[in-house]
Amino acid sequence: MDAQAAIKLPFNLKIIPTTKEGIPFGVPFLAMFNPETFSIKDEVEWSSKCAIAKAGDDPKYVRVKPRTFTMEFVLDGTGVNTNGVKIPVTAQVALFRAVTTNVRGNIHRPPYLLVQYGTFVNTCIINSSSVTYTMFDMFGLPIRAKISATFTERTVGVLNDILGMLSSPDMTHVIEVDKINLLPLLTHQVYNNQMYYLQVARINKLKNFRRPLPPKTRLLFPPISTD
Repeated sequence: MDAQAAIKLPFNLKIIPTTKEGIPFGVPFLAMFNPETFSIKDEVEWSSKCAIAKAGDDPKYVRVKPRTFTMEFVLDGTGVNTNGVKIPVTAQVALFRAVTTNVRGNIHRPPYLLVQYGTFVNTCIINSSSVTYTMFDMFGLPIRAKISATFTERTVGVLNDILGMLSSPDMTHVIEVDKINLLPLLTHQVYNNQMYYLQVARINKLKNFRRPLPPKTRLLFPPISTD
């Protein structure tokens, strides 16, 4: 892996198993290549009961459904992106399934997930996934595949409550960078919303805020308006 790839690594797609409260645990899935496509779907449910002999009616709002998002990304076993080290595609698929789909004995269900890709951070569950094998070696073993996976956003109640208290609008936070060294992730940790990272970068006069922050960096997270 070259230096440029190493710099981009923290922004690559990660799928992290978590507890119900959103706390990471276990081995994450780290994508070798970033998604080829990434789509987000918002859906609003309406109720429309049209009376007999009427042409139409005014739909009544019911609810906003949880967002769903779909990612497609490539798995490669040729060593092209790992300095010649060939990681079998079948092993990569097995790890993906272990993280996202396999039933965990201690919770009797597939794990809850945290998906992070660049500045996108989302607590979710997986709905479905499909694997398409696209290249094979002389023995018929797959050496390249494409995964398409769909997730549904979920709200982490306890974690959101804690973050809400810590992120009270009348509180200012000073955080020293430790293990979490990406500004969007830190912003999500403080405000429960990574979309404020540009404002935080401006206040802290960060120019290269898309790169990992050096350890021991101290950042100011100001109060936010809830109006």
